Amino acid sequence: MKLSDQVVASFKAPHPGVKRDVRRALRDLDLGKKRDVRALGSPLVGFWRLRVGKYRVVFRFSGSGELIAEFLGPRSTVYRSFRPPASEK
Repeated sequence: MKLSDQVVASFKAPHPGVKRDVRRALRDLDLGKKRDVRALGSPLVGFWRLRVGKYRVVFRFSGSGELIAEFLGPRSTVYRSFRPPASEK
């Protein structure tokens, strides 16, 4: 599993309980356990969202199947703020 710079930076803001929950959810997802995950539509086709309480993690899978967490934030802002990396458009 890889974490983008934005995800790493976002871990500084939330309450410790939220950090723990997000880490656990990402670890579970990386291990193949079922979580609240949905595919995103246009213009974010190819990306998925993981719901962890009021927070969302936008992620994708690399060509080799590795989970790459691209963006983390509260639901109220994540879909307005996330822009796919230029190489992924």
